[in-house]
Amino acid sequence: QVTVDGRRYLLSPQFMVIATQNPVDQHGTYPLPEAQLDRFAMKLSIGYPAAADESQMLLDATLGPVAVERASAEVLPGGSLAEVQQSVARVSAAEPVREYLVRLAGATRRHTSVSLGLSPRGLLIWLRMAQARAWLAGRRFVVPDDIQDTAFPVLSVRLGLETSRARTVVQEILEGTSLPEYR
Repeated sequence: QVTVDGRRYLLSPQFMVIATQNPVDQHGTYPLPEAQLDRFAMKLSIGYPAAADESQMLLDATLGPVAVERASAEVLPGGSLAEVQQSVARVSAAEPVREYLVRLAGATRRHTSVSLGLSPRGLLIWLRMAQARAWLAGRRFVVPDDIQDTAFPVLSVRLGLETSRARTVVQEILEGTSLPEYR
């Protein structure tokens, strides 16, 4: 739900916001408080498209709406957004994998470079991102690689560190936390 001017609006479960971040040193931009950053699932640095993709983008711009419809027709593997979200939510995470995530969250809270560790909301988001990665890999279960590969995008938005320092801290946290033991 969203509240605007005291009026509440219910949103579809498929509602999502994708935000861009301008450099803080640009006019009119301010860093977000940690409580607001925690509401974002992850932080990705996309960079510039390859030259061939930019060329295709220019061609599509000259073709108008037909090109946009064609390009957007096959975005989601496996059905509608609701179906994909349900499939991802059904990806299992065994107890040792969940315990591993909890230990990693604890490590973020104890790390000397981190002022505010991973929140419970952030922990839930990290699990969901690991489930999505497993689903994209064609698995119905999360493995430690899913957690490790989603660590930087999920944690970098929450640790309040510069990107290069965040990368180092995330690596230290991963290396300092033992992998799950399966019984």
